[in-house]
Amino acid sequence: MTIKWGKFYGVGVGPGDPRLLTLQAVDVLQSVDLVAIPKSKLDRDSVAWDIAKIHCPSKVRLIELEMPMTADHQVLTKAWQEGAQTLLAELKQGKSVAFITLGDPSLYSTYSYLLDILQEELPQEYIVTVPGITAMSAAAARINLPLATGDEPLLVLPSTEDVGEFLNFPNLVLMKVSRRLPEILTLLKERERKAVLLTRLGQTGEKIRWEPKAEDFASDKIDYLSLLLVKKDLLGRGNNEPQKN
Repeated sequence: MTIKWGKFYGVGVGPGDPRLLTLQAVDVLQSVDLVAIPKSKLDRDSVAWDIAKIHCPSKVRLIELEMPMTADHQVLTKAWQEGAQTLLAELKQGKSVAFITLGDPSLYSTYSYLLDILQEELPQEYIVTVPGITAMSAAAARINLPLATGDEPLLVLPSTEDVGEFLNFPNLVLMKVSRRLPEILTLLKERERKAVLLTRLGQTGEKIRWEPKAEDFASDKIDYLSLLLVKKDLLGRGNNEPQKN
């Protein structure tokens, strides 16, 4: 029996502001049969859906996929496999599916793991990855600061690993800083490096902190949607923080 596959779209919805979706992303969201929403727990709200829903038809069919936030590889693999099988069941019926993800689908996204599994069955011509604006691009734009200029290198690093050996890079983006922020800020102070902490860009609760200090976060819970921009030319910039739109 020949399968009439539906198309699978990985749609980046950007960092938070619904106005930052691309035209292609909007076109896809308005035309697919269903939207797949990843959630760390099924009873929690989805930031990606909060961003994307304004662009979706009111009666679009939704599928929620539980993608737990854990370091347990067995738990993660099981969730990816179950999510992929749920999507394949719809795609095999000819349904078009948009899997939405924060930022860009190709950068630290659950989409990549699902895609690896789906590609074992789903023909390549039925897969479309729609890029999105990354949090680091939005962060640099928000504070009117280039990520890099001229021949300068730019390093993007997840803060789950040891970052100390990289802190001398002229332009550094540290992602996933919530678990190790005080430690990282202490290292930055020791190296006399300046940084900006940006949280929930384009969303309710957006915060921009110039030259944050470790002691300010000793007991505070750090929002998961936070990143650090570390640059050599931040001195004096924080006095002219742009106003929120």
